[in-house]
Amino acid sequence: MRRRLATLFVDIVGSTRLVVRHPPETVLGVVQCFAELVTDIALAHRGQVKDFEGDGVLLYFESAVDAAEAALAIHAALDRERCEAGCGGGPGAPVRMSLTLGEVALGAVGPTSHPALALVGPSVNLGARLLKVVPPGGIAASAAVVAALAGAAPALAGQFRLLDPAFEVPGADGVIVAVYALEEADRILT
Repeated sequence: MRRRLATLFVDIVGSTRLVVRHPPETVLGVVQCFAELVTDIALAHRGQVKDFEGDGVLLYFESAVDAAEAALAIHAALDRERCEAGCGGGPGAPVRMSLTLGEVALGAVGPTSHPALALVGPSVNLGARLLKVVPPGGIAASAAVVAALAGAAPALAGQFRLLDPAFEVPGADGVIVAVYALEEADRILT
C-alpha cells in the first residue's frame, strides 16, 4: 500500500564508543532507556514505530507536523535526561535526527512465519543519509517537510533554516536536495 508519510530517524551518536568503553549490559540499558523514551514521545504525537535498528529508531507519522513536534519533544527530553537517570547513572546518549516526507510503499517483507514491516521510498533512504549532515543534538529536515510545515504550522517551520541548498545524496546517483536544520543545531559536520 502506498501512503504519504513523514519519517523520523533518531540515532544514537557514538554507539561504537559506548560499546568499547562500557560493559555491554550498561550499553543495553542506555539503548533500552533511549528506545522507551523515543517510543513514548512518538506515540504521544500519533507516531508509529517502524522498528529499532541497533542504536536507532525509525518512526513514521501521517503528519509532518506530528513528526516535527515529536522530534522537538525528543530533543527536549534528551537535553533534560540524556538517559542517565533511567539507566542507573549510565552514560548519556546524544542523538541526531532526520525528518523526511514522501510517498512510501508500506507492507510486509520476509517469510510468512516471521513477517516484518517495510517502508520503501526515496524519502526513507534520504532520512538515513541526512543523519550525518548535522552534529550531535541536531535535527535535519528535508525541503518537503519544511514546505508542509510552512503550510500547516508556520511557527514550527520557522524553527528550521536552510543548511544546504544543494546537498548531493550519497549513493543516489547525483540526486540533489535542499536540507534544513533546526536553528540551534545548524552546523554542518566537516
